[in-house]
Amino acid sequence: MKPQSREAAKTASARAAVRIQAGKWKGRRLEVPAGARPTSGRARAALFDVLGPDRIADARVLDLYAGSGAIGLEAVSRGAAAAVLVDSDSRAMARSSERIGAAPDEVRVLAEDVPSAVRRLARSAERFDVIFVDPPYGEARGSPMDAASRLLAPGGLFVVQADAGEEVPAPAGLTLESRRPYGRNVFHFFRML
Repeated sequence: MKPQSREAAKTASARAAVRIQAGKWKGRRLEVPAGARPTSGRARAALFDVLGPDRIADARVLDLYAGSGAIGLEAVSRGAAAAVLVDSDSRAMARSSERIGAAPDEVRVLAEDVPSAVRRLARSAERFDVIFVDPPYGEARGSPMDAASRLLAPGGLFVVQADAGEEVPAPAGLTLESRRPYGRNVFHFFRML
């Protein structure tokens, strides 16, 4: 098998294997859009271990560049009050949300680019306890991140997932609390200054 074919098979296998890991929707399969690079189950489990049940319980979660919506859906499954999932290609997230039986007040899917969604959420004065951002490679800096940081509720946590070796500067008004590597993923945890 050619290396390119092996990599394509590995990616397809990972897309087929994305499932909710804990909570009321444990074991439910999520649809992953072509071209998305879902956060591994191991990395998601580690992320939720770091966040802890107290931070997730009754939290409002914003999942930007959501892809499959795995982070936001996992959060609601584990007890978050609500999640807003944002991605320009939201069809897979919408189908997964419907398949697992998420109520409209639990999960809202926004089919738009991140800068537009952040502007809309800011206009409606929405604030979130946890904001998770998994931007495309090389886009973990600049104005979309700075604008999204303004949606963080007091005491909230802003988490950026990036590839190992990618620089992630602190978004405006935030300071780095910790950085945790999990395989090819590195989670950067930011808090308000």
